[in-house]
Amino acid sequence: MNQYNNQPRANRRQSGSQYRQDAGKRGFLSILLFYVLPFILVNGLIFLVVTEKPKGDITIGESSDYINTTMELKISSLLPLKSMEVTLDGTPVQMTKTGSKTFTAALTNNGALEVKLTGFNKMKTAFNEQVNILDDTPPVIKDKVFKEGLLSFRLEDSQSGVDYSSVTAYNDDNPDILPLSIDRSTGLVMFEIKKDNITISAKDKIGNEMHITYNPKGENVEEEEIDSEQAQDEDADDASPDQTEKSND
Repeated sequence: MNQYNNQPRANRRQSGSQYRQDAGKRGFLSILLFYVLPFILVNGLIFLVVTEKPKGDITIGESSDYINTTMELKISSLLPLKSMEVTLDGTPVQMTKTGSKTFTAALTNNGALEVKLTGFNKMKTAFNEQVNILDDTPPVIKDKVFKEGLLSFRLEDSQSGVDYSSVTAYNDDNPDILPLSIDRSTGLVMFEIKKDNITISAKDKIGNEMHITYNPKGENVEEEEIDSEQAQDEDADDASPDQTEKSND
């Protein structure tokens, strides 16, 4: 008889303990689900809204004519922008919206491109990109050699290339002095210099033009003038302490 009476009591104790454990678990899950997780979620969203900085990526397009190119700005931040400022060497660039978060602009000059973004939460960011795909420099003279009145050199232009039909020279007596020879495969050009200075001019294929004057010794006149001015400045600097000492005496 006792055996049969004890079994239900043990079962009741076990059932009560199990019920309390289940109730505890349900209470913990309720607190986690309805209090802890919403608290974390809400505060996480607040933190994101307050601290999220605007983000973007710049892409500079190719140029087929070395005169024009395009830039594309893609905004990758979650929050909307409050303002956007784009400049090229300090000059404002007019942007056109071509997508929900995409902007484009036409560029006609090389330079330092700067983008400043201000987010909806007033957070700011700035980033830069160098534009150097356009040809805005004339050909340059390399490997100059002067011997027995003959001046030879190579013309180089790393972007649009040299327009060899434009290579000529002039002086006070002759406005059109043609080169003795031009080797287009190597860029080698040869001129004869007689008793007077000559100014050599050449263009690249989009019209950037260089002018360099050489004297009858084959020396660059502009470089000689610069060297002379620097030497005069150095002489003046060297003489200044002596003059100061004399004035003190």
